[in-house]
Amino acid sequence: MISFNLRNNIIASAFIAFGSLLSTSAMALTVENGNFVDEIERLRNLTFEAGGVNPYIAPTGQNRADFAALATTLYSGDIGTADTQAAALDYELVEFTNTTTNTAYYGLREELVANIPTRGWGSFFINLNSTVDILVETPHVRFDTRSWEVGALAFEQADALGFLMNGAHRNTNGFGTADVAHLVDSIFQEVHKAWNGQAGENTAWSIHGFDDANHAFPAGTDAVLSSGDGSISPAVVDLDQSLTDAGFVSYAYNTLPINDPLNLLVNGGVDGNIFSSLAGSTNVQGVYSRGIGGDFVHVELEQSIRFDAENRALAGAAIGEAMMMSAIPSPAALPLFATVAFLIAFRRKSRR
Repeated sequence: MISFNLRNNIIASAFIAFGSLLSTSAMALTVENGNFVDEIERLRNLTFEAGGVNPYIAPTGQNRADFAALATTLYSGDIGTADTQAAALDYELVEFTNTTTNTAYYGLREELVANIPTRGWGSFFINLNSTVDILVETPHVRFDTRSWEVGALAFEQADALGFLMNGAHRNTNGFGTADVAHLVDSIFQEVHKAWNGQAGENTAWSIHGFDDANHAFPAGTDAVLSSGDGSISPAVVDLDQSLTDAGFVSYAYNTLPINDPLNLLVNGGVDGNIFSSLAGSTNVQGVYSRGIGGDFVHVELEQSIRFDAENRALAGAAIGEAMMMSAIPSPAALPLFATVAFLIAFRRKSRR
C-alpha cells in the first residue's frame, strides 16, 4: 500500500507536470511567414484613423513600465519570458519569417477584438540576427502616406535591427493626441528606449513625409534630411549621396555656415537653415538618443517619392544602402577637411 505522504507527493508531482504542460501550451509562439512589406501594410490598415470611432488609449505609467520590460526582454533574446509578458499586455508575440529575404523577425502585435486593436499602441519587430544596428521608425503611418512602405523596404534591405510603427493617426483624439514622435509617454517611445542601446549605439532612422507645396524649398526637392541638432552626421552624408545616386534631389538641414565644407558637400550653395521646418529637432526619439550620446537620422520624403511605387522602391533601396554604409566606422578623429575628403574618396572607391 502506498503511504499517505508518498501518495500526496505523487499527486503533487502530477499537478506540477500538468500545470507545466498547460503553461507550455499557453506559451506556444505564433509562427508565420510572408512578405514583410505586405504584413506592415496589413497592420497599417488596422491603425486608428483621425476622428474615428476607435480612440487612442494613452498608456498609464504602469503600462509603459511593463512594456519597457517586455521590449527589454525581447531585445535580450529571452523569447519565452517575452511571450508571457506580451500576453499580460494583450499583445501577441509572433515569429515572422520574411519570405523576401528568408529572415526571421520577432514581432509584437496588439491582440484584436472584433478584428480591430483596442488601444492603438503600435506594432514592433526585431531582428535578433541583424547585421546593421539600426532602428527603422515610422511614427506617422496614417498621416505620412506610404512612409511605412519605404521604411519597411529599407529595413529588410539593410537587414536592420528593429522596425517600429505607430498604431493611430497622430490626431486620433484631437490635434497631436497620438503623435508618438512628440509624446514622451507613448509605448513607441518605450520600445525606442529599450532597443536604442545603452549609449544610443543602435541609431534610429525616422521616416516621415512632406508636401513641397507647403514649404519654400528649392524647386524639385525630393528629400530633406537632418540629424536633429543642426549638425551633419556621416550617416546624413551617406544618405544624401545614396539618394542623389538614385536620381533624387536631396538636401540636409543644418546650422553650419553656408560655405562650410560639409554644407557644401550635401547642399551645394544652398543654406541648410532654410530647411528648419523639417529639422526634426523636437522629435522625442531623437532628443532621447542624443541625450544618451547617440545619433539620430530624420528623413523627410516628398510626395514625389511616396506617391509613386517605383520611386518608393528606389528610395527604400537607397536608404537601406545608406544604412549599410553607415555601419562602417567613420573617421571621427580626423580634422574636418580630411573627414570630408575621406568620405568622398570612400564613395568613389565603393561605387567603381
